Amino acid sequence: MAERRPSGARSRVARAVLVGTVMSAVAAPASPAASEPVTDVEVDGTVRVQPAEEGAINVDGERAYRGQLTLYPDGLLVNDVPMESYVEGIAEMPARWPLEALKAQAVAARTYAWWHATRAEDRRSDICPTTACQVYRGIGVVEDSGERWAEAVAATRGQVLQRDDGAPVLARYHSTSGGRTFDNQEVFPSSGEHAALIGIDDPYDAVSPYHRWTVTFDRELFDELLARGDQLAAVVPVADVERIGDVDDPDATIAVTGDAGDTVEVGAGDLRDFLSTVAPAVRPADYPSRADDGLRRLPTTVPTARYWIGLDDDEVVLEGRGFGHGVGMGQYGARGRAEDGARYTEILEAYYGGTEPTTPEGLPSSIRVDLGTYAQLRLTGDTPVTIEGDGVSVERALGTWTATRTDGGWRLAAPDGTGAPLEASDTRAVDGLTGDDTAAVEVEVNKPVELTLDVRADGTDQEPVLTRALGVVDAGIHTATWSFSDEAGDRVPAGEYAVTLRAEDAVGDVAGGPASVTVPAPGDDAATDRATDDDRRDTTSTIALLVLAATVLLPVALIVAWLSARKART
Repeated sequence: MAERRPSGARSRVARAVLVGTVMSAVAAPASPAASEPVTDVEVDGTVRVQPAEEGAINVDGERAYRGQLTLYPDGLLVNDVPMESYVEGIAEMPARWPLEALKAQAVAARTYAWWHATRAEDRRSDICPTTACQVYRGIGVVEDSGERWAEAVAATRGQVLQRDDGAPVLARYHSTSGGRTFDNQEVFPSSGEHAALIGIDDPYDAVSPYHRWTVTFDRELFDELLARGDQLAAVVPVADVERIGDVDDPDATIAVTGDAGDTVEVGAGDLRDFLSTVAPAVRPADYPSRADDGLRRLPTTVPTARYWIGLDDDEVVLEGRGFGHGVGMGQYGARGRAEDGARYTEILEAYYGGTEPTTPEGLPSSIRVDLGTYAQLRLTGDTPVTIEGDGVSVERALGTWTATRTDGGWRLAAPDGTGAPLEASDTRAVDGLTGDDTAAVEVEVNKPVELTLDVRADGTDQEPVLTRALGVVDAGIHTATWSFSDEAGDRVPAGEYAVTLRAEDAVGDVAGGPASVTVPAPGDDAATDRATDDDRRDTTSTIALLVLAATVLLPVALIVAWLSARKART
C-alpha cells in the first residue's frame, strides 16, 4: 500500500504486487458516477471496517492487519482475524531458524491463542498483541522475509495441543531455559499444576547466546544504582551481597549488606527488575551489556532471576543463565533439537509432557486481538473497504480515512479529493527504468483510486496479454513494472505494446490512457555461447604457446647463446 503523497511526489505501489510481473489496466472512457461520493461518516456506537477478501487494513501507516477492525465507542480497537492469519502474524521466532522448530512454534502459538480465547474476561477481545500474551504484528511478519514462517504455519494448519478433556493446553513458551525448564506452579503458582508443563533437563538449549551470561557493575556504579531504591538505599555503600537459595529456585532472595552492618533482603526477581530498569536509565551506552559471545547485547540488563551474585574490591558480578520465565517450550532448545534432527512433533512432546498435536473441530476459526485504545487513527485499505455502523454503510471506501472518537461514537473523514471528479494522467514510461527485461510506467491521480495495469499487443483493441490488480492508492504519482511476461509467465514476442495504468474511483469512474512500450528481441544465446567457446579456445591456444615457449624455445635459446659465447672465447 503506497502512502499518500502530495501531487508531484512519486510513490511505489505495494511491494507484494510489484515484484516480478506488471499489473493491470485498459484505457476506458470515464463512466457516469454510480452515486455521490461519501466524504465523511458520523456513527453513534461501534464502527466495523472490513477489507475485501484477501485485503488488509493499515493502521496509522505502521502495521497492517487482515480481517475486520472494530472501533468501540470507548476507543478500543479490535482486530477480528482468521485464526491462521493471526498465527502468520505472530513474531516470536526468527524465520531463518530450522523449519521443524518453526512448526513447533506455530502449533504452540495457535494453542496459546485458543487457550486465551476460552478464558477472555472482556468479551470484546481474546488476547493482546504484546509479550504479555504473544507478539502479533499482522501481515508485516510474512512480508518482512517471513515466507518460511508462513510455510510452517501452513504445514501445521489447525494443529493444536489438547488436554485429555479436549481443552487446550496452556502452551507457555520462552526464549532460553538455561539448561532446565520449570514446572508451571514454580513460576506461576496462581495457575497451579499442569500435566503438560513439567520441568525437564534441556541440554539442547546450549545453542542460545543467553544459555549462560555475565553482567558486571563497578562498585561505585552499583552503589549509585542501589541508592535509587526505596529499600536498597539503606545499605549503600554496599559491603556484601549473597544469594540465598539455589540458582534455579524462583523464590530465592538476595541479601545486601551495607558498610554499617545493616542487611536488606529482596527477591532475586525483584533485584533483576530493579537493575534492568535503573541501569539503562543511568548508563544507556553500557546496559544492557554484551552477551558472552560479544556479538549482541543481552535482551535486558539482567535476563532472568537465575543468577549467582558476588563482589570483589572492584566489581559486582552476576553470573546467570537463561532468558524468559522458563516454563514450557524453550525456543532455543527447540532450535537445538531441530538442528539435531528432531521433528516438530517430537519437539512438542519433549516440552509439553508427551502431548501430540491434534486437529480438533472445536478450534475457533478466528480470534479477536486487542490493539489498544485510540482517540484518533488513520485506516488505509489495500483493497476497497466497507465501513458499517448504526444506520451507516459505505460499501466502497478507498484511501486513508481518519477516524476520530466522539462522545459515544466515531467520526470518519474521507481522504482529500474523494468528492472531486476523477483525474488521471495518461500512463507514461519512466525514463531510465525501462530496459531489455523490464518496463516501468507511472500514472498521476488526484484522489484515492484502485489501480489496474493492462498490457495489450498492437493497440488497445486487442485482448489483454496480461492484467493485474495493483490495489488501492492515494493521490499522487504511482509506479508499476512489467517484466515482459504474459499471464502464464512466458516472455511475450518482440514488438509494440500498449501498457495502461487504469484508475477507478469509489463511485466507479474510470480514467487513464496507454503508454507505448517496445519489447526488444531477446539476445541470441546460441551465438553468445559460440563466441564464448571461441574465446575459450583462443585463450587455451595462447596458454599452450606460452607453455611451449617456456619448455622448448627458451632452453634452445640458452644453448645457442652458450655456444656463441664459447666460440667467441676460442
